[in-house]
Amino acid sequence: MSKLTQDRITFIELLHDVFIKRTGHGAFATISVIEAMELFDKCVASGQSTNSFVNQYVRSV
Repeated sequence: MSKLTQDRITFIELLHDVFIKRTGHGAFATISVIEAMELFDKCVASGQSTNSFVNQYVRSV
């Protein structure tokens, strides 16, 4: 498995966990898989830590 694939999986797991903690349901109850992949790309481009980026995003939804 490539590093990029591992990073995506880790991002999706974190996104899902943060959604569950903050909203009571998983990420894909609110956003699509395509949106999650776009968020991953934005996170990588932002240079922000994954935790910070995901928490900021979930608070904004």
